[in-house]
Amino acid sequence: KADSIKLFTDLVRSIERCQSELLEMMEQKQKAAEKQTEELIKDLEQEITELKMRDTELEQLSHTEDHLHLLQ
Repeated sequence: KADSIKLFTDLVRSIERCQSELLEMMEQKQKAAEKQTEELIKDLEQEITELKMRDTELEQLSHTEDHLHLLQ
């Protein structure tokens, strides 16, 4: 009977250790995914800013060309 209890106790400890390792691995993967997502968001925000600046420049250029056309 003592052997059965020891075997069961060892089995429970092994399962708990595996569970702990699995949870740690899942947390690491989640943090890595969150970091990658944050970097992607930052890149997209930068691209949006650049596109808005380019749009403003093109809008100003368009008005300049309209004025030049009127002067001709």
